Amino acid sequence: MTELLYMPDNEYQKEFDSEVSKVDEEKAYICLEETLFYRQGGGQPADKGEISWNGETADVVDVQKENGEIRHYLEDFDSLPGVGEKVHGEIDWERRYKHMRMHTAQHLLSWIVLNRYDAATVGNQMHEDYSRIDFQPITFSQENLQKIENQANALIEKALEVEKKYMDRELVEEKVEEGRTNLDIIPKGVDPLRMIIIGGQDLCPCGGTHVDNIDEIGKIKITGRETKGSDKDRIKFELEE
Repeated sequence: MTELLYMPDNEYQKEFDSEVSKVDEEKAYICLEETLFYRQGGGQPADKGEISWNGETADVVDVQKENGEIRHYLEDFDSLPGVGEKVHGEIDWERRYKHMRMHTAQHLLSWIVLNRYDAATVGNQMHEDYSRIDFQPITFSQENLQKIENQANALIEKALEVEKKYMDRELVEEKVEEGRTNLDIIPKGVDPLRMIIIGGQDLCPCGGTHVDNIDEIGKIKITGRETKGSDKDRIKFELEE
């Protein structure tokens, strides 16, 4: 099983060394003993970057978890490294950092909406330039959206720290606010859980990459709203430096 080097709180490391544990030449992917590359999941896209070995370099264009494996899909190579070969990896930091800011912003908005309107997050998708969150049960007015945006940016100005750590599942079940996350979809065998804690108040299990302080988010701008059902609304947002 691949060791995830960014867990639980090492998102700022950009390069790493590892060893190839599996090669699939037909599908053009390799598995590594350890990796810094984030695999797609939880609404967050995969990292991209480069892997080099023995004078060769390949672009990492996708990272997926399939059949229990973390697969690094490669392009632009003459030949793949062999099993046991030493490799050096470097993530696309600009892309990673944008996703870190977006993901923490999503947590902040989800926390605010749950506390203010008792609506839970039921879906989300992050991108480099914008993101979206689905909430239920709620129908937002324009006034609601302005209040959410104002509260989020006021909290960002307070520069709340973001703690990332492992926590026993039993303790998580006691501490996490109802509606903040659906623990039922996380397999029972996942214990402890990796937690994201904003300002010592918002606790949410999450395997994504996050900033260390919410002031790194910048300014949140809610750019739109869509109705996705009788009691489900989607908001879109962007980040300003």
